[in-house]
Amino acid sequence: MNQLAESPTVAAPTAAEPRADGPSIAAKALLWAAERGIVVFTVVLILASVLFVDGFASAVNVADVFHRAAPIGIVAVGMTFVVISGNYLDLSVVAQVATGAVILIGVSNSHSIPIAILVALAVSVVYGLVNGVAVGYFKANAVIVTLSTTYIGLGLLRWLSGGSIFFGPRDGTIESFGDIKLGAVPISAIVLVVVALVLGFLLSRTNFGFVVRAFGSNKEATRLSGVNTPVVVLGAFLITSFAATIAGFVLAAYSNTAVSSMSDGYDFGALAAIIIGGTSVFGGKGSVLRTVLGVVFVSVLTNVLVLSGVGFGWQQVAIGSLIVLAVSVDALARKVSKK
Repeated sequence: MNQLAESPTVAAPTAAEPRADGPSIAAKALLWAAERGIVVFTVVLILASVLFVDGFASAVNVADVFHRAAPIGIVAVGMTFVVISGNYLDLSVVAQVATGAVILIGVSNSHSIPIAILVALAVSVVYGLVNGVAVGYFKANAVIVTLSTTYIGLGLLRWLSGGSIFFGPRDGTIESFGDIKLGAVPISAIVLVVVALVLGFLLSRTNFGFVVRAFGSNKEATRLSGVNTPVVVLGAFLITSFAATIAGFVLAAYSNTAVSSMSDGYDFGALAAIIIGGTSVFGGKGSVLRTVLGVVFVSVLTNVLVLSGVGFGWQQVAIGSLIVLAVSVDALARKVSKK
């Protein structure tokens, strides 16, 4: 008994004690780049372009940058909800933008603009419902579903329109709206800002936005907490459809024309802006502001490459490389943050 009482106490292994040194400098830099890098990179790119690229800061060029950025930016802001919810992307925005543009001009030519807008928005609801129900309720793959609705939507649009190009009346309401500017800033950019403010509030200040992010971070935990997760997915796709239709209106007003092929590449362009802006393709992390910064960055970079005489092929290489870099940084940052 005395021997047992006098036996020495075994100390707990020091290896189990938590480390106090925290993440390394490299890890901190990686996390900073993933979280806030887009702000600094965008500011530096704009300043360098103003100082060193001839013609960039002219009023005509600035207006052109805004004009080209606005429709894709509106699509990207809406698609941010789908990406953050963990469903990656909505490829059918290509069909939705073209449908919104064709309906706006085609229907308004024979009826009225309010009727055309209502018809286009009703079609956007159909897109959102089909995508959202298939992905949210039936658990279908979002890429396959939205690729299918792209083909269906474009096929129906080309059949109903006969593949024709629709022109709005000269000096009509649609063309006049597209020509409005505040200084060098076109009305299309103002529409982008308004849509971004509304959807940014929805994502960051409402319960719906909270559950979208929560679902993207941990689907099973969100479901077990009592959230109707299929409704969350459906809501994300409806918001994307609404934004894509608004983008179609803006695109139609900018050119006063509409055709079924006018939005080719908008899916990739929007996704590029979202990823480069720092919204995670794995879901749960991102913001509308980051997406807007991503749109500005990609638009300015593309414009600079054009002004510098860089061919379209190398422009694609540059944007594609940025996407690979952004996805890699995001993946590494997630790995570091879990350590």
